[in-house]
Amino acid sequence: MKVILTFSGLDPSGGAGVHADVKTARSLGFHAASIITALTVQNTCHSGNVYPVEAEVVRDQAREVLDDLKPACVKIGLLPSRKVALTIAREIESLDCPKVLDPVIAAGTGGKLGSPEAYRVLLPRITAVTPNLSEARHFAVATEVEEIAREIWERYGCNVVVTGGELGGIDVVCDGGELYRVKAEFSPVNIHGTGCVYSTALACYLGLGNSLEDAVRKARIFVLESVKKAVRVGKCFPVVNP
Repeated sequence: MKVILTFSGLDPSGGAGVHADVKTARSLGFHAASIITALTVQNTCHSGNVYPVEAEVVRDQAREVLDDLKPACVKIGLLPSRKVALTIAREIESLDCPKVLDPVIAAGTGGKLGSPEAYRVLLPRITAVTPNLSEARHFAVATEVEEIAREIWERYGCNVVVTGGELGGIDVVCDGGELYRVKAEFSPVNIHGTGCVYSTALACYLGLGNSLEDAVRKARIFVLESVKKAVRVGKCFPVVNP
C-alpha cells in the first residue's frame, strides 16, 4: 500500500484537516501517515483559536515517520507559524516525491487559521499549490486569476491550481508555465472540508504517477462526488464525505 505523509491541523468536529486527509487517502487506497501542525477550536458553525504544535514536536514526528516509512507523496495543510513551516521544509527537502501545499488561511466557517508568511517559506519547495482565489491573492500582486496563477509560478517555481469555489467550479491551472482551465459540475453550497479533500486527492493522484492535468481532473471529480455525499453532522455546514 502506498503511503501519503500529511501535515495538517486537527479539526475537532471531524470535517476538515487531518480527518479529511485520512478519509480521502483511504478512499484512494493510500495509507495516511499524519503529523499534526496545530490544534484548532472549531465546529461546523464557526472557528475559534488555533494552538500551534511546537516546531520541535513536528520535527521529531516527521523524522520518526520518515525513518520507517517511504511516502509516495506529501500533502501540507495548516501552517500556524513560519517556524513550523521552516521545520517541515527541512524534513521533506530530500524526499523524491510529489508535494502538494494547501494554504489554509481562513476557515470556511470564518476565522483566521494559517499564516501567509509560513506558506511563502514552502512555496519554492513543493510541486503544486492549491489555493482558492482569496488565498492566492496573498501570494501575488496581480488581480486577474490567470495572471495570479502565472505570477505565483514565476515567483516561486511551483505549479499552481487556483481552485474553483469562487470561480463557479472552474479550476485555473498554471502547469510549468502553461495556463489552462478545468471545469466540472459545481455545487454553490458551502461544504466543510472540500479544500482538504481536494489537495489530498491531488497529492494521491500525483503519487500514483498521473500528470498534473490528469491529477487535477481526477481530484475535481473526486471532490464533486464527496460533496454530493456530504453529511450534516452538526447544526450548520454539512461536511464533505470522501
